[in-house]
Amino acid sequence: MSDFILSATSTVDINKEILDREDIRWIAFNYEIDGKNYKEDFGESISFNDFYEAMKDGAMTKTSQITYSSYIEYFENLLKEDKDILHLTLSSGITGEYNQALMAVDMLKEKYPERKIYVVDSLTATACQGLLVLYLNDLRKSGLSIEEVYELAKEKREYVHGWFFTSDLTYLVRGGRLSKAAGSFGNLLNICPLIEVNLEGKLLVRDKIRTKKKATKALIGQIKNHIAKDSSLPKEIFIVHTHLHEDAEELRETLSEKFEGYDIKIYEIGTTIGSHLGPGTLGASFWGDRKEI
Repeated sequence: MSDFILSATSTVDINKEILDREDIRWIAFNYEIDGKNYKEDFGESISFNDFYEAMKDGAMTKTSQITYSSYIEYFENLLKEDKDILHLTLSSGITGEYNQALMAVDMLKEKYPERKIYVVDSLTATACQGLLVLYLNDLRKSGLSIEEVYELAKEKREYVHGWFFTSDLTYLVRGGRLSKAAGSFGNLLNICPLIEVNLEGKLLVRDKIRTKKKATKALIGQIKNHIAKDSSLPKEIFIVHTHLHEDAEELRETLSEKFEGYDIKIYEIGTTIGSHLGPGTLGASFWGDRKEI
């Protein structure tokens, strides 16, 4: 294994046990529930079940990006291990956190001129970011240098797909991502917007579909259309959801039949991304063809 630290944000939304086992470090986003502050910690402080049940009961949630000062403290603690750092951020198309990390690196270069800190904008989120960081970890374990892994990170991030839909538009309205009128109309007609994380790391509505059943079928169709033909990429599909355990299991059964030989796992979306989506979201992350804008 190459001797550098691989790091990411808490928004990778894979099991903390995997990160611990693979020695992938992480820095937490902050969120609030009804004005009380928490750090995102993979459901340890507040279980995902309690978090989404609170949202269903009307609790107000809010998130804040990782700040410049938090990044200085985080990176400096890692630098004390006398190793270089490769860090993967949440998409700049969703938050300004990537720029906060870059500013912190610029400041720390003066204090630690002998150390290297590479920051990669993942241009994606949730388990898509998880897929990418695990791929980079495999490259690290294969013995590639930090520079080689950094260059491949910038290349391969364009091939990580994320498609999802939500069956309850209430939370997109609450977060200002959808007008109140559009949200009320959409909920009345059972409209489920099918959303893609595009090449620029932004969330784009690609279709508006009535009923969750039809949206699930459309989601599967997008996976079939875009899944990677490149045999060098991992044959993995990460199903993601917010409080839709049965739907996620049903989707795994269907995908297992359609994509033989793929490693298909289920992860619940964490509190940062989940604060904006709310319960009722189902999606998939996978390696595919090069994404579009």
